[in-house]
Amino acid sequence: MKEEKSIIEAMSETLADAIGDDDFSLPLAAWQASASASEAINMAYREEIKRYRENPVPVCNKAAAQKLLKRFSRKDFRDFWTAPIEEYLPAVSEGTMKLCETVYPHTEAIRYAKELIATLSPKELAKDFLYGVAHNASEFRTALACYYYIKNLPEHEFEKKYVGSVVGKDGAFEDRYNETGCEICGYQHAVSLEPKMQFWHINTDMANFYFDGRMERSSLNTAIIFLEEYKTVSRPEHSIADYKHFKKVIEVIENTPQTMTSGKLRRELKQSGLLSMTQDQIGIFINTLGYLDILHSDDSHGMIYSHTPEKEMLYPLSDRGYAAHPVNRWTRKCGIDYDSISLLFDGLYE
Repeated sequence: MKEEKSIIEAMSETLADAIGDDDFSLPLAAWQASASASEAINMAYREEIKRYRENPVPVCNKAAAQKLLKRFSRKDFRDFWTAPIEEYLPAVSEGTMKLCETVYPHTEAIRYAKELIATLSPKELAKDFLYGVAHNASEFRTALACYYYIKNLPEHEFEKKYVGSVVGKDGAFEDRYNETGCEICGYQHAVSLEPKMQFWHINTDMANFYFDGRMERSSLNTAIIFLEEYKTVSRPEHSIADYKHFKKVIEVIENTPQTMTSGKLRRELKQSGLLSMTQDQIGIFINTLGYLDILHSDDSHGMIYSHTPEKEMLYPLSDRGYAAHPVNRWTRKCGIDYDSISLLFDGLYE
C-alpha cells in the first residue's frame, strides 16, 4: 500500500490547479464575505489571470520584485481596485507577490501548520531573528514568533469569533459573531466572492513580511503565510555579533525609567542609534518582544509558553496604548523576562 502523502506535499502539488480554479480564492478578513461584489472588476481580474497563465510574463530579479511590492503597498486601495494588475505580474512570476492565498478547512489548516513547523528549527529561527534585528531585515523578524504561536496552538474545533455586542431593536444587547473566523486561532476560511480582494490581502501580508516584520497576534492565516514565505528566503550569515547587538538593545530598555511605557519606548530605542528601523518598525519590533514573552506584565503573556485566545487578551492600561497584547500592559517596572531570553537564545552559536 502506498504511504499517505503529507498534507504539505499534497498541497504543493495541487497549488497550480487551485490558482486556476473558478472559485479561485478565499478571504483573509471576515468583512470580505459581506462586502458588495463588483462583478465587472472580478470578471476582468479573472481574465487577466487567464491571460497570464496562458502567457506568463518573464521573471524579474528579487530586487525588482520587491520594488513592485513596495509600489503596491503604497498604492491607494481605490486606485488599485479599479486598475489592472499587469504591472505587478513580473513579481508574481518571481514569487514575491502572489495571485491568491491557499486556504484550507479549519481542522486541516491546524494540521498543516503543525506539519509546517516540524520542518523548521527553532534555533535557526532564533538566529535569523537576531540577524533581522541587527541588520534591519524584516523578513527574518517574524518567523520565530509564528513558530511558537503554532507550536502552542491547542487542538480545537472551530468556534465562531465573537466580535462584540450591539443594541437590538428591542433595546437589549445582542452578541454578534463572525461566522467565518475562529475565536481560538482567528483562522478565516470563508469563500470570497471578490477574488481581486484576495490579491490585495495576500500581497498586503507580503509587504508586512518584507518591509515591516509585522504579524497579527491572533491570525493563523498570517502565521502560515509568513512561514511559507520565510522558507523561500535565502539564509543569512549568522554571527554571535548579532546576539551581542540584541543584548545592547535590551540594555537600553533595562536602563529606562520605571515609568517607561511601550509607546514611549519607541522613541528611546530610536534615539539609541542601535536600530536602523523607522519608528513604526520599532513599534512593531516592540510588539514582537511581547509575542516572545520578553516584555510583558505579570497578568499578560506572549506566545512562547502558551496560547492566549484573542478574547482573553487584556486591554491596555491606558487609552494611549500604542502596542499589541501583551506589551500594551507593560511598563519598565514590570521588568524584562530574562528566562525567555535564555530559552530562546542560549547556546545558539556553540
